[in-house]
Amino acid sequence: ERLGYNGIKVSLPLYLAEQDKCFLQLYVEHILTMQAAAGGDCELPLVIMTSDDTHQLTEELLAAKNNFGMKPGQITLVKQNKVPALIDSEARFAVKDGLVETKPHGHGDVHTLLYQTGLAKKFADTGREWICFFQDTNGVIFRALPAVLGVSAKNGFDLNSVCVPRTPGEAVGAICKLEHGDGRSYTVNVEYNQLAPMLKQSDSFSGGDVADPATGTSPFPGNINCLILGVRNYLAVLDETKGMVKEFVNPKYADASKSKFKSPTRLECMMQDIPLLFPAGAKVGFTELDRLGCFSPVK
Repeated sequence: ERLGYNGIKVSLPLYLAEQDKCFLQLYVEHILTMQAAAGGDCELPLVIMTSDDTHQLTEELLAAKNNFGMKPGQITLVKQNKVPALIDSEARFAVKDGLVETKPHGHGDVHTLLYQTGLAKKFADTGREWICFFQDTNGVIFRALPAVLGVSAKNGFDLNSVCVPRTPGEAVGAICKLEHGDGRSYTVNVEYNQLAPMLKQSDSFSGGDVADPATGTSPFPGNINCLILGVRNYLAVLDETKGMVKEFVNPKYADASKSKFKSPTRLECMMQDIPLLFPAGAKVGFTELDRLGCFSPVK
């Protein structure tokens, strides 16, 4: 609806001059090109998380296009469930026509689904070393993935986030190193609407999210929701946590009392919060690249 398009986002046309080519076709072609470059019997699997709203349409697209050239079984669909929508700070359910309203739980469910379906274990058992997460309409991300994978391997990262330079105050999540008084620390995304208040309460960045004089950009690079993880340690995290990243709620309030929501909202979880589940000592980093080479999303 936001895009003025009635289909699923992965079926959006890439170009005005080439309306039949969609984002999913582009991704499959990139993966098949990497597969061919690897040679031998290499077969790179693709997993797509769907919802009740997108699952059938995704199946139909793949069937109509013969998987865009991938072999049968090379693409796996995993469907997330919806959760009840909430109407107020008492967490009462929204009801319409006698039924509880539901909404998607957020893309953090991908970790739970990889655990529940056994896919993460299958990847580890078949010798896969790395797993890459990317979102549905960032068509240029495959330009960057080989380089970021190389950075991950060279540095022995358990998790590597792809980032871009970020303007202070820009509505893009920021990668930060959060340090607790008890010595714990996490390198993780902080959502842009939480970043400035958090920084102003810190000792080192009490001025908020301001430009670094040397670069003219924020000291906190922009998260573009592309992650590369080492499969073995990722699987260990899933076995320990079942892939359940922490939930949050982000309502729009109806009035200053902040007791009722302007519209039903949901508990949700985010894919990029997975570093919070990694143990102390895990090697979590980021790789910053120019936007031109890795970030051009349709939103």
